[in-house]
Amino acid sequence: MTFSRGSQLAVAVLALVSKATAASGKRGLNYNDATWANYFKGYSEITWGYNWGWPSNGLDASFEFVPMLWGVPSAADPDWTNACSAAKNCLTYNEPDLSSQANTIPSVAATGYQTYVQPLAGKARLGGPAVTNGGYGALPYIGLGWLDSFLADCTGCEIDFMPVHWYDNASAAVFEAYLTEAHSRSGGKPIWVTEFMLQDSEAAQIAFLQEVMPWMDSQSWIERYSYFGVFEDFLINGAGAGLSSIGQTYATYTG
Repeated sequence: MTFSRGSQLAVAVLALVSKATAASGKRGLNYNDATWANYFKGYSEITWGYNWGWPSNGLDASFEFVPMLWGVPSAADPDWTNACSAAKNCLTYNEPDLSSQANTIPSVAATGYQTYVQPLAGKARLGGPAVTNGGYGALPYIGLGWLDSFLADCTGCEIDFMPVHWYDNASAAVFEAYLTEAHSRSGGKPIWVTEFMLQDSEAAQIAFLQEVMPWMDSQSWIERYSYFGVFEDFLINGAGAGLSSIGQTYATYTG
């Protein structure tokens, strides 16, 4: 078959459009072992990853790596500054509302953000602290209550998107309502669901993903999400040799 010059140009344009579409998926990977994360290479819905720190430690270049400042540092770290400055997006503070994680009161977290994160505004898009879906408790709050206090304390902070986490054994409707509330209480900022998991059987998790992923993909205010996680018997099979059934669903299902 032969093509005119105009036809060749049209084919080239369609190829570029197809490539852009293939790279537009919202789904990401939270991982420790980049070898396992790289099993997802070639799945167009999977476009980014993070490992609760920096550097990427071998994540394939086809994915966008997103560095994270896990907790409030004790002093400036040029490695963090350089990593975030060179990135498109940066994450901050992993579950500061939880005693077993970054464990920081909102006022201290706000001061740390102003000191170590705010100077990077304009160099990368900056994510706020990723809170749990816990209820009220110590610290003085957890979950969205902690986030309320942080936002009140973090005057002048530029936050481009708000990460949140969700672990539960509840319906898709409960999950969707939580994300909607997080979006509202963050002042309408875009939401990244950087960790979420239905704590139930494999079959229930697959059904849950098949319900919530098309919904999240259709919400303009949900920019990205990453199911937990790239580990054996989660998104990776028990032998560590490839994707599990849940991982296959996560990588391919579009509704």
